[in-house]
Amino acid sequence: MNTYNMVKQRFIKKWINTLHMLDSSIEHPLNVTERKNAIRLSSDLAIAAARSGSTVWSRALISRSGNKTTNKPMARRILKKARNRMKNRCRTLRRNGNFTAKVGVRKRTEFLKSLVPGGELIDDKDYLIRETLDYIVYLRAQVDVMRTVAAVDLVTGNVTNDRRNK
Repeated sequence: MNTYNMVKQRFIKKWINTLHMLDSSIEHPLNVTERKNAIRLSSDLAIAAARSGSTVWSRALISRSGNKTTNKPMARRILKKARNRMKNRCRTLRRNGNFTAKVGVRKRTEFLKSLVPGGELIDDKDYLIRETLDYIVYLRAQVDVMRTVAAVDLVTGNVTNDRRNK
């Protein structure tokens, strides 16, 4: 099995777990906006947990989601293991103020850093590119899985509606 399919499988497993945890922790029905935010949060947590906090971008997503969410106990349960890894690895990150690239390269590098979660902490260009490529693979897997789920939901929703109309 190729690596990309393994990434998608890990994401699916983590996303299902986060959705179950989310569902069990909700005390009241959600409106559309709350539901959208909950799905986005669970998806971000799942993609970061699938990477187990082993990259800067996954640790940044974990950290960012912990700050944004109003349902902190759920986020803590989902990411307990990844948070421990994140704490240990973040201690080793250092910022190096020396940046001697040309202006155009520097601007593009800064833009890339702004796109990748946690990218602003990375000063090594090679490492930034590796992190970006890894993040792209996981984002692509996330999008593919979510499109598949949406397509299945659309088909099953049509079948359910057809049965109700008969």
